[in-house]
This record gives sequence, structure tokens and C-alpha cells, in this order.
Amino acid sequence: MSIAQTIQNTVEAMPAGQIFGYQELPSYAKSPSAVIKAICRLVADKRLERFSKGKFYVPKKGRLGIRKPSDGELLRSMLYKNGCLRGYVTGLSLYNQLGLTTQVPCMITIAYNGGRQEKEFSTIRIKTVVTRIPILEKDVKLLQYLDALKDIKKILDSDVNLSLEIMRRYIAELSEREQGRLVKLAQNYYSPQVRALVGLLFASLKISLPNSLARSLNPTTIYKLKLDRSKWPMAKEWNIR
Repeated sequence: MSIAQTIQNTVEAMPAGQIFGYQELPSYAKSPSAVIKAICRLVADKRLERFSKGKFYVPKKGRLGIRKPSDGELLRSMLYKNGCLRGYVTGLSLYNQLGLTTQVPCMITIAYNGGRQEKEFSTIRIKTVVTRIPILEKDVKLLQYLDALKDIKKILDSDVNLSLEIMRRYIAELSEREQGRLVKLAQNYYSPQVRALVGLLFASLKISLPNSLARSLNPTTIYKLKLDRSKWPMAKEWNIR
């Protein structure tokens, strides 16, 4: 089977609206020029639409013409490159999903292994913030929880005590392996305040912690969060006020 036919079959099997790049197509690594030529022919025949430089999608016609990719697909195109995850949703849109705030953001923020950028599509706006943390599929939920703890004082229209209670419930629902991984990520990549909050939440749930977490904190540093001592009696042990 020719490369052109292989590409045509691959495209025909794709769901309408899915965004893809050259690198995701078979034979590109061996014959990039032939793949590019086959894609250009499909674009010329209106069987593909060009989304941006090097990215395309299978069009789907509606009553008002060709439908653009969905918001979810636009977001996916930012989160993945060549089929590999390179970012995850964070910021206000995440905190709204977690139930930490009722604020609905006008822009979706992505923590991203790459440069800062902003993109405005017809329906959504996306900006990226740089992270140096290796992003693995299995860690996304844990990194999002740690980001929520990192920003807990800055989340709009939220109460720190209530937000901590919500995060405690999420952590309680993690498997033992995930809980251990969350502690490791906190120790390796997050600030002392986040590590102290992880210690407090684990202690309040009576989940054992490695001694290294407490040793990673300066015993003279105070973390001022204005916690309700009646709700968080163990906060003092972690120097959280």
C-alpha cells in the first residue's frame, strides 16, 4: 500500500474535529516529504482542514457550514504534542472544578513543559505557565492537588479552612500508592508551605508520613494561613497559623 493510501485510510478513520500533526501519522518518520504531500492533497480536496501550522482536522459539516473543533479538542491539542502529554489544567478553572471556588475564569491556564504563550480561539482562551516538573499521566491529578495547596491563599472567592477540608477529602480518596507519590512530588518540587500543608492533611487523616517530610522543613519558619485552630488542632505541629 502506498504512503498516500495509508495516510488517506488513517485520516478516514479519525473522528471529525480531532486535531493532529504530521508526527502522529504513520510513515512520517521514514518519509516526511511523502506524508506532507499526501496531507496537502487531502487539504486541497477539502477532506482535511488546516487548523494551524502543521496541524489539521477532519471537517464535519453542520447547518451553518464546517464545524470547528470542540473546546475539549482545542484544549487537548495544547496538552499533547505528538501524542505525548506536555501539560495539565491548573489555575482558576481547575479550582472551580475541584469545588474550591465558584468563580468561572475567562481563560484556561495550563501548566506546561515549554514556553509561555497565550492562544485565543473563537470560543476559549488558553494561556500557559511554565513548569519544570516532569509531567506524567499518572501524576496529573496529584500535581493538580498540590497546585491547589500552593495557591490556597490566592484562590478567588474561597475560604482557606473550607478549601483545606475539600482537599482533605480528595486526599482521603487516593490510593495508598497515590498518597505516597503525592508526598514524594511535594518533597521534590513544591515549596515548604505546600509540604507543611501536606503534612497537616495527612496527619489529620491519620495517614503515616515519611520522616523526611518534616525534616525538609525549617523548624523556625511560620506559615501564616489564618487557620481555625478548632478545625485544625494539629496545625501548630506543622508551624501553620
